[in-house]
Amino acid sequence: MKMKRILSCVLALALTLCLLPAALPPARAASFTDITDSTTAENVEVLRMLGVVDGTGGGAFQPNGTLSRAQFCKMAVVMMGKKGAVGQYQTYTIFPDVRSSHWAAGYINLAVKGEEKILAGYPDGKFHPDEEITFGQTVTILMRMLGYQDSDVGAVWPQGYLNAAAGIGLTEGVSLGANAKVSRAQAARLFCNLLSTDQKSGGSYASKLGTLKEDVILMDVAATADDGTKNAVKIQDGTVYKVEERAADASMAGRKGKLLLAENGRVLTFIPDPNGTKTTVTVAEAKADGIVDSNGKKYTILSSAAAYYRGEKTTYGETFFNLRPGTSVLLYYNGAGRVEYLFAAGSVADDAVVVTRQGSTDGFERLTDSTSYTIYKNGVLASAGDLRQYDVATYDKATNSIRVSDTRLTGYYANVSPNTASPSKVTVLGTEFNVLPSAVADLAGYKIGDQVTLLLTEDNQVAGAADPKKVRGNAVGIATKVSPTSATVELFCGLTITGNPKLSENSVGQYEGQLVKVSSYQKGDQISLSRVTSGNARGELDVPGRKLGDRSLAANVRIYDKVGASALVSVQLSDLVKTKLPADKILYAESNYADEVSLIVLNNGTGDAFTYGRYVFTPAKYEPDGEGGSTFVDNAKIKMEYGRDGKTLYSEEAECGSGYKNGDFGGLAFYKNQSGETRLAGTAKVYALNNVPNSAWNGNGSVTVKGTTYPVADDVVCYNKTTDSWVSVNQARAFADTADLYYDSVGEKIRIVVVK
Repeated sequence: MKMKRILSCVLALALTLCLLPAALPPARAASFTDITDSTTAENVEVLRMLGVVDGTGGGAFQPNGTLSRAQFCKMAVVMMGKKGAVGQYQTYTIFPDVRSSHWAAGYINLAVKGEEKILAGYPDGKFHPDEEITFGQTVTILMRMLGYQDSDVGAVWPQGYLNAAAGIGLTEGVSLGANAKVSRAQAARLFCNLLSTDQKSGGSYASKLGTLKEDVILMDVAATADDGTKNAVKIQDGTVYKVEERAADASMAGRKGKLLLAENGRVLTFIPDPNGTKTTVTVAEAKADGIVDSNGKKYTILSSAAAYYRGEKTTYGETFFNLRPGTSVLLYYNGAGRVEYLFAAGSVADDAVVVTRQGSTDGFERLTDSTSYTIYKNGVLASAGDLRQYDVATYDKATNSIRVSDTRLTGYYANVSPNTASPSKVTVLGTEFNVLPSAVADLAGYKIGDQVTLLLTEDNQVAGAADPKKVRGNAVGIATKVSPTSATVELFCGLTITGNPKLSENSVGQYEGQLVKVSSYQKGDQISLSRVTSGNARGELDVPGRKLGDRSLAANVRIYDKVGASALVSVQLSDLVKTKLPADKILYAESNYADEVSLIVLNNGTGDAFTYGRYVFTPAKYEPDGEGGSTFVDNAKIKMEYGRDGKTLYSEEAECGSGYKNGDFGGLAFYKNQSGETRLAGTAKVYALNNVPNSAWNGNGSVTVKGTTYPVADDVVCYNKTTDSWVSVNQARAFADTADLYYDSVGEKIRIVVVK
């Protein structure tokens, strides 16, 4: 279990870049810049797709502005699907103040004389098109669109319409006096209510406009249909629908609801589900049991909860390690208050800009069509001053942010498609990369067999290329599997590089599980590995002060722990129980472009590098020598028994000295020597807290005993002596009212739970 956790954490850190200190901008409809209320944003987006609403110019919607009678009339006619018939009502005059030359004449005349006759003029014979519309008037129009007339609601106007509307849910969320002016945001809410309200004749108003496809999750709002049509909509079963009127905005991606389809099968609009609740968070840290956002708030997520990542359905337990800090994630809650699913678009860039000099944002406006955006470098909130030559910038529309990466990979140009003059795919270090338009001119100067440094985007596409003599690669990661002829390295940027390191049998052990740089200096599948063992930062680690020596910790600081020569284990700053760690506990530290510490390797700073469980000890073996004495045959050996949910697992076995007792509880750490043999790197002693009652538990996350609170390790193991089996925490607590708990001296976490 521990080795599996180590590899999972290594991969998690390889794919996880930072802790992010700033939240996303307020929720808004990305089509309009002045909407900050999430409900209004959704309502406006539903109506924008239908063509019912437009902005007021300059990207604004003016949600608090009022509507004239003419403006509301136009919205109603478009909602009815009658926009195509407006022209035939434009050329005559019904009201003296709405001549045929009036911009809204066709809409007003249709609404008055058309088949549905949803409104009328004033007793003075005029329409008063520029007068601000009242709540009573808007509700009357909408009720008539539903098929209701004066005879259905009573003789007193407008109160009869208002009472009837409230009874069928039409005015839910909007409470105004009959003569109150209606804001643009309130009108949007009323029109969206209309879509889900039943008509007098039965069936929702939306069903009158088209066919409703229920229980849809929008996976992609910028998909491409089979015939090449852009800005189509893709849902969770993989079906792609073309859009009839207007493309959905990126802010709707991940939402659950209904598609309203026209007769031709195209999407008229998307109607979000009003029953579930949702929140969009910026990931600071993704763990097996949930997400911590950029403000430090924890969102608990079951491992079995559905997760949609880059268009694929999986579970949170299988996906959490892909969620980089800085990722915008939508959490959808069901009626029971649990996360039903998680959605992360994992946006793929289609264009990029290579930074030409320090602090330069030249070309960014081409990506964004705007000067208002947020910059993140390596997932961390940044400014233009943090940009360096050869950095790569892309644009994420969903978060209105420039995403900057400084990842560079040096290797041999092994393959290209379709040709070197106009490459769309290139292969370097055994990995095929997509080539963005920004890199085509750079790559045209290289031929197969040349050494090249690729400049990579945050999603690992090629944005540019450079001469390795001027720009060297900086690809660093963890060597997870190493043999003389094959090595797999999980890079921090999210790439997995596999190749032939051409190592001797005696050198394999010094690379596996360790921090390495990877590059290529020869043709073919050969890769070069070099251990990262010395950095440019040193000193005492001040945990609450977030400093190492006199340098601040970067927001994206990565921290690993190890015991002796054991494999690295990823840890968080919060895993350190001591406020200070002396300099001799810091094996390695590296600073980034801003002179902040971005990488730390600890020497047993958390206790997390051990496998915890029950010792399986085999004493040294001796045989009689025939002369009354004995002859040494084999060294003593030890391995760890542990498990979960009824499964018993064993660690590797290593030679050891005396002092171990079979069946005792503790922790072991292992490493591979230069010959690839498993050796014991260290032992962790654990201390017992006996007969701890269930009432001492604070959920499953911590336990308070005699005034001291002990955190429970994420990978805590639980042993049932009665059944001689390894069980889950919940199973252990359900079996007995008390338990013996074992904690380690370094991390001071509960590592082992024993019930009987």
